[in-house]
Amino acid sequence: MWRKKEIVVALPVNMKNGCIAFFFIVALSVCAAAQFEGHADFILTLKNACRTDKTFIDLQDQYHLKPKFTRLLHGCMPVRCPPEISRSTVRRLLESDSRIAWVEPDYRISVAGMPDDPYFPRQWSLYNRVNTGVDIRAVEAWGLHRGTKRIILAVIDTGIDYLHPDLAANLWRNPGEIPGNNRDDDDNGFIDDLYGWSFAEGNADPIDRFYHGTHVAGIIGAVANNGRGIAGIMHSVSIMAVKGLGDSGFGWSSSLIAGIYYAVDNGARIINASWGGGGRMEAMIDALAYAESRGVIFVAAAGNYRRDNDVSPFYPASYEGSNVVSVAATDTKDSLAWFSHWGRESVDLFAPGVDIFSTVLRGDYAPETGTSMAAPHVAGALGLLASFAPSLDWREYVDALYTTVRPLPWLQGTCATGGKLDLYRCLREGVPRVRALQAAVMYLSGILDKK
Repeated sequence: MWRKKEIVVALPVNMKNGCIAFFFIVALSVCAAAQFEGHADFILTLKNACRTDKTFIDLQDQYHLKPKFTRLLHGCMPVRCPPEISRSTVRRLLESDSRIAWVEPDYRISVAGMPDDPYFPRQWSLYNRVNTGVDIRAVEAWGLHRGTKRIILAVIDTGIDYLHPDLAANLWRNPGEIPGNNRDDDDNGFIDDLYGWSFAEGNADPIDRFYHGTHVAGIIGAVANNGRGIAGIMHSVSIMAVKGLGDSGFGWSSSLIAGIYYAVDNGARIINASWGGGGRMEAMIDALAYAESRGVIFVAAAGNYRRDNDVSPFYPASYEGSNVVSVAATDTKDSLAWFSHWGRESVDLFAPGVDIFSTVLRGDYAPETGTSMAAPHVAGALGLLASFAPSLDWREYVDALYTTVRPLPWLQGTCATGGKLDLYRCLREGVPRVRALQAAVMYLSGILDKK
C-alpha cells in the first residue's frame, strides 16, 4: 500500500532534531481559494490536452475527489480521496486514467536553515575586517550598484514578517491590488494579495510566525543606511512574500509548487528556496520548467546533512534545470561548512552560511547557520546583477555568477565551479566592461552632486 512520504526541513544547526526542507511552490493564474488546508492525498498532473475546466470537474465527479484549490494550477490538481475508499485503490484508478500524466504524493516540507546599520560589523559575510578575503566583497560591489525596486525577488518560505522595520520598505506590494476590499482587483486569481500569498494557509496573509523566511529576506534585502539593524545585499529591492511552509517550519509540496507558479506569474525574476526534502517529482519539474520558460532563476539550498548530492540527491537543489542554482555553505574561515552538502556535478557554488546575522521576528535580529543562509547570498547577488545590467538574458546572469566565483583549492571537486561567490567580481567582470564603467561614472557623479 502506498504511504505518504514526509519531507523534513533543514533547521539551524543549533536546533535539535533540525532536518532539511524548503522547496516547492506554485502560482495560480486563476482564482484559487483553498477548499481545505494541509496535505493532499495526491497531486495529479493532467496531460496538456486535458487541462480544461471540464476535465477538472469530471475527475471530481468520477472519483469523488475533493480538490485543494477551486481551479487548475497549470495542470496541477492536488486532491483528497473519499474516506470510504482506500488510497491505494484510488491511486490505481487514477494512474490508469488516460487524462492524467502523473499521480504523486504531497510531500511534507520544512525549512532548511541552520547555522545589520548598527549591526553591520556583525555581518562578516559581507565585510570582514578580521579575516580578509572570507567575505563576498559586498562593500566593493556597492561602489558599483546597490539595487533597484524594479527587481522582484520571491522568497518562498515560512512567510516574511512584513512589519519588521528593517524589511518593510523593501517588500513587494502588488501595484494592482487595493487592500481590504475583498476583491481580486488585478484579476490574477488572488483576492487582496498585497504582499504575496500564503499557500500554507490559503489566504492573503503571508506573515511569518516561525522566523526562517524573515531571516532569509533580511540577507537579501534588509534596508540599508537607515540607522537600524543590518544591511541587505540589495539596498533596494522588491521582496515578494510567498508562504509555502507553515508556522512550525514544515509544509507540503502542493503548497510549495503553487508558490512557484504564483511567483512566476506575478513578476518575480528570482526565487529563493531555502528548503528541501522528499523525492523527485514530475509536478515540481513542470513548475521549474515553467519558471525557466519565463526566464526565472531558482536558487536552492544544497542541504545540511553533510553528504554528497551526486550520490544522494537533495531536492529541489538537485533538479537538473539550467535555471536551478544549487548553493552549498562555507564557514568563517572559507572552508566547507561541517554540515553542508557538496557535489562535484550537482552543486554549483558556495556562499557563506555560518553565523549569518539577519532579521527575525518582532523587529529583532539573530545569527543562524545553514545552507538556508548561503542560498539568499546568491539570490541577492543575482538580483543585484539583474538590477545592474537589466538588458541581459537570465542565462547570462547565471553564467556571470559561475564564471566569476573566487576559486578555492580546497573546494575543488566539491562543486561544479570549484569556488565561492564573489559579489564584486560578479558585477565588475560578469557584465560587459562598458556597462561597469558607466556605472562607476554614475556612482562618482552622484557623490560629486551631493558635495
